[in-house]
This record gives sequence, C-alpha cells and structure tokens, in this order.
Amino acid sequence: MFGWFFLHDRRKGVNSMSLSNGQRSGFEDRLSRIKKGGANTMGEVHIGPRDEERARKGKADNVVRVKKKKNKKAATLGEGSTTVLAPVGILLGGLAMFVGQATDYQLFHDGGLMKMAPPVEAMTPYMQYAPFVFGGVLALMFAWTFRLTTMIRFSALMAGFVAAFIYQAEMVQAMPGMYKNFFSKEFVKTTLSEARAAKTNT
Repeated sequence: MFGWFFLHDRRKGVNSMSLSNGQRSGFEDRLSRIKKGGANTMGEVHIGPRDEERARKGKADNVVRVKKKKNKKAATLGEGSTTVLAPVGILLGGLAMFVGQATDYQLFHDGGLMKMAPPVEAMTPYMQYAPFVFGGVLALMFAWTFRLTTMIRFSALMAGFVAAFIYQAEMVQAMPGMYKNFFSKEFVKTTLSEARAAKTNT
C-alpha cells in the first residue's frame, strides 16, 4: 500500500515537471520569434472581433490601413480654356471702359463730383481720351490678374473695351438706373435725348 502511494506521487511529480518544461520551451520559442522581428517591426492592426471565415481563408476583413493624403492643388486665377476665358475677357474689357468713363465724368465734367480743370491748358483737346487712359490701366490689370495675355484672350479683352465705348448710348438706354448711380441723372437725360435725336435724323 505504501509503495503504491510512493509510485503515484512520483508519477505526478514527473508529469508536472514535463508540463512545466513544455510551457517553458513554448514560451522560449515564442520569445525567440519575437526577437527575430526586431524593434519597430511593421505590421497590420486588426480592430474588432476576429472574422473566423475570413481568417480560414487567410485574409483579414478588419485591417486598418493608413493612406497618405494627396496634396490638392490650389486653384489659380486665369486657369481654364480659352473658350471660357474669351467671354470673360469681353466682359472685363467692357467693365474697364465703363470705369474709365465714370472716372473721367466724375473728375472733369460739370455734372461730376470733382469738376477739375485740366492740369495744363494745352491738354484740353486731349481730355476726350481720358476714359481710354483710366480704363486702359484697369484693363491691363485685368489682363495680368486673369492671365488674358495670350493673343485670343487679349483680343477679346480689347473687343469688350472698344465696344463699351462705341455703344455707350445703347447701354445707357438698356441700363439707365446703373448710369444714374455712377454718372448722374443729367448725364442719362442728355444721352437719351441725343440718342432719340440721332434716330429722328436717320
């Protein structure tokens, strides 16, 4: 009886020693595999519960991948096709002439705000070209800002510039309220009467 208990305790001790040795060898094996990876080893991060079906196929369905953001190019004024920018050039040319005419009227005409005399009396015959000077400076600024310096774009800008000068009377008839705000009521009244008189004579 005593011998049986002795053998049973001895077998139990041998089994526990073999189990601890197995755990130690498994731990050392895992430790050696970790060491082979080295520091800062790249890997994939899995978030959430494991997808068993995907895991059996060897593919993870919940992998986080960090994508590098692409730098978006900022939009630049004047970038576009000539088909789009040519009409824009016409409008900007007309606007430049309109501003030139309004500036000339407010500075040097009787109905204007300033009513300034020409700085030199010899310049009086050339004051009729003042709208081209004021408007031309603004047109060049538009051409540089909106990249209207190519032949077709600049030609469109000049076309609108000249058309606004030639058809000023028609524009006053079409938009009298705007011309009253930027010029004067007297200017609009005089321009409209001159336009009616021209139609009567023709």
